[in-house]
Amino acid sequence: MNIFTTHGFPKYNSLPSVPETDTDSEKTLLNTSKEEIISCTDTESIIYDNEEPPFRKRWGFLTASACITFLNITLLIGSSFCYYQAFHSKKPLPGYTTSLNEELKEFSYFSPLLDVIDVPTKVEQMNGSLFPGPNPSIFRLPPSPEVDEAWESVSRVAMFTITTQDVIKMGKDPSQTVRLPESFGFPPDTHLAQFDSVHQIHCLNTLRKAVFFEYYHGKKSTINRLYWVHLSHCAGIILQNLMCQANLDVITLNWVNTQTNPFPDFSVNKKCRDYGVIKKWQDENKLDDEILKRMVRPKSYVEIAAPLQNIMDAFEEAKTPWDFDWTTM
Repeated sequence: MNIFTTHGFPKYNSLPSVPETDTDSEKTLLNTSKEEIISCTDTESIIYDNEEPPFRKRWGFLTASACITFLNITLLIGSSFCYYQAFHSKKPLPGYTTSLNEELKEFSYFSPLLDVIDVPTKVEQMNGSLFPGPNPSIFRLPPSPEVDEAWESVSRVAMFTITTQDVIKMGKDPSQTVRLPESFGFPPDTHLAQFDSVHQIHCLNTLRKAVFFEYYHGKKSTINRLYWVHLSHCAGIILQNLMCQANLDVITLNWVNTQTNPFPDFSVNKKCRDYGVIKKWQDENKLDDEILKRMVRPKSYVEIAAPLQNIMDAFEEAKTPWDFDWTTM
């Protein structure tokens, strides 16, 4: 509705009409004072002389204090969200990507944990001494319950969960990966996972125990083929990872007393990822062992092809690695 026509007021910003019979209209107009013309043409002031314009009524509640209060509430909500994502959120919201580990992402394949765990890097000097010294690292000592517990604390592999979308981004087929049962209270797209880095240290610990064979297995222990296959697997895993992540750090050489030839100084400086942060996250987010024990194969699943050798044959006795044909395993 046009409020200017319904009230019968002059058109906006137009002058009063002058009869055509008035031959002195131009003179009359010229003699009209400026104040009179403005009073006739200021339609808006006439219409809203006793009433505020609608748009002023509509936004009249937006006083200065109300605007400041609204702004403060918005800032509080935004700050709370950022704080939660930075310090408490175990996973980013769907479609939300954090800026964590930008340096690591440049030379790492996709991992969902790169957006979850803030992994700091630090410069450390390796302890490359040939002899343990007066204060040796517990990881270099001969086997004992204390040494075993130290190794277990850094090599104990635990399970945690990832989503179907994570599996796809990792280049895996989600129809083949193990899901946690919905009957256990997990969402339908929950898959089992574990850290590759922890598995590598587990393999190193396995090779360490092989060096002290009698301590861990005894002289008369029965060893099966699987033991030797496991050692071969672990050696291969460590080799592949060392070659894949080959660094360009440089070892210098020194003249050492009693040594005729230059002796390498293995105590090089390295930029290291904080493994303790990774291991701590695993321990805080690992699945309960009871859940894993209760898991059984579902009625429908995708079965992966078995190895060339019947895996049950690996449990046959073999006291040495030469007791069977490796090409069939």
